[in-house]
Amino acid sequence: MAKVALIAAPGCEEGETLTIVDMLRRAEIDIDMVGLGAREIAGTHHITVRCDIVFDGSLDGYDMIVLPGGYGGSDAMRDSKELIATLRAADARGAWVCAICAAPEVLGRAGLLEGRQFTCYPGVRDQIEKAGTWVDAPVVRDGNVVTGQGPAFAYAFAFALIDLLGGDSQAVKNRTIYYNAFDVEGGVPSWETEAGRWPAPEGPAAVHEPLRAEKVAILMPENCEESETVQIMDLLMRAGLACTSFATGGSVWVHTMQDMTVKADELFSAEAVAGYDAIVVPGGRGANLPLIASDEVIGTLQAFNAAGKLVGGLCSGTTVLEAAGVLAGRRATGYIGYGTKLTSARFVADEVAVWDANIVTSQGPCAPYPFAFKVMEALGIGPQPIKDRLLYDKAGGR
Repeated sequence: MAKVALIAAPGCEEGETLTIVDMLRRAEIDIDMVGLGAREIAGTHHITVRCDIVFDGSLDGYDMIVLPGGYGGSDAMRDSKELIATLRAADARGAWVCAICAAPEVLGRAGLLEGRQFTCYPGVRDQIEKAGTWVDAPVVRDGNVVTGQGPAFAYAFAFALIDLLGGDSQAVKNRTIYYNAFDVEGGVPSWETEAGRWPAPEGPAAVHEPLRAEKVAILMPENCEESETVQIMDLLMRAGLACTSFATGGSVWVHTMQDMTVKADELFSAEAVAGYDAIVVPGGRGANLPLIASDEVIGTLQAFNAAGKLVGGLCSGTTVLEAAGVLAGRRATGYIGYGTKLTSARFVADEVAVWDANIVTSQGPCAPYPFAFKVMEALGIGPQPIKDRLLYDKAGGR
């Protein structure tokens, strides 16, 4: 079985980093998060993840090395003489060497792009183009070197790596509702395959009056979907919102669905989140059950809703909103087939993210982008500048 090392460096893009690990682990590919300089690594948005191991100067046992983006992380990797030497050795033995967004600059420093085609985030193209030939494409493979273009292409990049390693990327795409969130060639969203099963809800949506919010509380239960959770925080912080993650278990270190460990900012209590303007419940297999069983969580969601504050849920997190009764009569969506679970809502099957009054819902693991952008709209924040910086429209984001 192929073995993959992903280098997590201080200042890495948390959303890219965790998304790649998430998708490869869903494909049952053995991937280690390797911390550069430490086991606990804080990314560009100060979200800390605990890596599996610390880089010790050698990655000889790995068939593929992956470098996620983030200007700070790319700088740290580029300036590591040991890592540069390791990348050269990996290339020499024919291992896959892969980088996305700003990280191809590291490959340029290592001399691995000479005479090769590559892609990268357009903002760093001029810094490394002399090392090779830049191609305007989501993912570029030249020999054993694979590069990806930018943040919103992290899914496409991860799926390309899965295919190179002999995994079933199509199965992962289907389970994560990739085609619902990204309109890409050859993809069919689930609502087209289930046409007629979920009729459009009758009656209009509530009038959309933008809400006001500066502080957003993100719940982080055990087994939460890590890339959903972290990507939502990443995007909302880009919009200038103050996001705080709250662990709902007994420790700020949260063990997540795909066997990662992410540090929450604080422990949850109703009192701790009372001063926040919005609250978000991400998904995760089984992560919803302890939240539904918690009177304090349910009561908090009900209090936010009664006060007209924004309440958001993604994937299985929508079932927590259903249990709290805040979806009653609202247009809402959720994971495929959730029309049988969100019974009090006016279920919408053919929209990846739905905003009705103070409620925002979205569908699944590949939908944190449309969810976060819909939250921004609900808060009167125009998301287009952020979409542009992340190459979201170019990636086919819905």
